[in-house]
Amino acid sequence: MSVRLRFAPSPTGALHIGSVRTILYNYLFARQRGGTLVLRIEDTDRERLVTGAIDSIYDGLHWLGISWDEGPREGGPHVPYVQSERLPLYQRHAAELVAKGAAYYCFCSKERLAELRKQQEARHELTRYDRHCRNIPAAEAAERAKTESHTVRLKVPDEGTLAIDDLVHGRIEWQANTIEDQVLLKSDGFPTYHLAVVVDDRVMGITHIMRGEEWIASVPKHLLIYRAFGWEVPPMAHVPDVQGPDGKKLSKRHGSTAVSEFKEQGYLPEALVNFLALIGWSPGTEEEVFSMDDLIRVWRIEKVQRGGAKWDKDRLDYFNGVWIRRLPEDELVRRLRAFVPPQWDDDLLRKVVPLIRERMKTLAEAKDQIAFLFTETPEYPPSLAVPKQQSAGTTVEALSRAASALRDARPFDARSVESALRGVADGWSVREFTHAVRVAVTGRTIGPPLFESIELLGRERTLQRIERAQSALRG
Repeated sequence: MSVRLRFAPSPTGALHIGSVRTILYNYLFARQRGGTLVLRIEDTDRERLVTGAIDSIYDGLHWLGISWDEGPREGGPHVPYVQSERLPLYQRHAAELVAKGAAYYCFCSKERLAELRKQQEARHELTRYDRHCRNIPAAEAAERAKTESHTVRLKVPDEGTLAIDDLVHGRIEWQANTIEDQVLLKSDGFPTYHLAVVVDDRVMGITHIMRGEEWIASVPKHLLIYRAFGWEVPPMAHVPDVQGPDGKKLSKRHGSTAVSEFKEQGYLPEALVNFLALIGWSPGTEEEVFSMDDLIRVWRIEKVQRGGAKWDKDRLDYFNGVWIRRLPEDELVRRLRAFVPPQWDDDLLRKVVPLIRERMKTLAEAKDQIAFLFTETPEYPPSLAVPKQQSAGTTVEALSRAASALRDARPFDARSVESALRGVADGWSVREFTHAVRVAVTGRTIGPPLFESIELLGRERTLQRIERAQSALRG
């Protein structure tokens, strides 16, 4: 059987990194089986829609290298792929359930329902609909529905067991009598999420449903709808939530959560995909660095864990460093271009990249590390050049020795520069001496290897900066 999976984000904000992990699992499952992946936009919650959210979904997923076969902009055999454009479909299905006696019109006002809830809470009862309209004769209800505001509710059986064999969690069961007569169609003609998702999955031929575990609580409602229509229930997998370090679902309080933020911060899509795949899944080996092609080959739903998986930024930084070092040099330079000023010289950028790639956690870090090569006079407090055990005066003397040695260094390359500077440390530790020289020529205490940096900076600019540092220290 050819598999068909879907991911169905709601356009209620920027594409969330936790949603991407679930989308990624759908993508891997479909691709390794040669199946079809469908993008469906679930926008029936009209009050929460955010302008630009669909663009965020497209931009973020394309940047990550996740593709799909059918969708709002791609088309396909089940157009349209936006739920708000499919209202007649849901209305017909709701009417079908009413006609067969599996659902009914409810004329209860919002005020009545609010008062009912208030009374139930006061009695410490489970808050649920009291089936006030369930037994209105069908003919009377149909006539009233022509003129009165109403919803459509599902007739939930009073007893029975609902169950699925989840591909991640195993057997899960619910008692039907714990479910209220849920609303299927709202008074404005829009479906509830539960009706729309079941109808769409059926009509679009979805063979496997894979989504976040927060939807487990909705499964019994969906099972009742499948049962009411007499439809077969597709296999389901509810993957663990991505959690913050505190064990709660990942949110803005834990830091960045939007895919666009990680892109702006200089994370590589390869690193994010690698990292996200391992949040909730293990290959069962010591191997941990995987390309997308690798994941399509080795990822298995059977190895997705049940428990929540925690977000670890340090681990993401580690993977980003790994993938930065894996990039061919020309490709790394190309990607760095988005994070440095456009006027920076390409040839010089290409020369310095090998010096910093081992030190970078993100692409955005590169600019500050190498700015000294592209600016005339880096700004820093003069005291920064003075090692802890030294004074401004002794630092000026040390820089004089460094300048003299560098004037005579032949050729002016990293090897000669290193030999020249080590030869004039004169009672200073090499660490102290190179600290003073580094700050004088780069304006920073850390950065690319010093001797190679001086070679790229050149003799004249290096000596000018040392002289400027001496003048600042003399006051």
